[in-house]
Amino acid sequence: MSAQMVDVDTKVIITAIKDRIAQLDIIKALTKKMLYLVKQQRWDDVSKLEAERGDLIYSFFEVTPSVEEVEYVASTILEVLATDKKIIMLSLSEQQNILRNSQKISRGKQASQAYNSSNK
Repeated sequence: MSAQMVDVDTKVIITAIKDRIAQLDIIKALTKKMLYLVKQQRWDDVSKLEAERGDLIYSFFEVTPSVEEVEYVASTILEVLATDKKIIMLSLSEQQNILRNSQKISRGKQASQAYNSSNK
């Protein structure tokens, strides 16, 4: 093998690693944007981004991370999981608020029906 051929192969490998790191950076950015949107209660937008991010994650892991990528992949996974935990907690809190409001509406309807039936 010539030295020139090795250089070309090395450049290709370095480019591939940088591209994969860029993929992880996009996944992290989408995750942060999802958290922002959850705080804004933009649930449809969160759902769309989650689907897009899911496709990117699946695509990324179709290829096993290289030894050179492992540390960055691991730190990215931990960061995404921590942000996902915040998203889940905020989502659950909002779900509970909606449930409480729904129960209040239901009790209000029941009270109104009871009042109306007693006045007939």
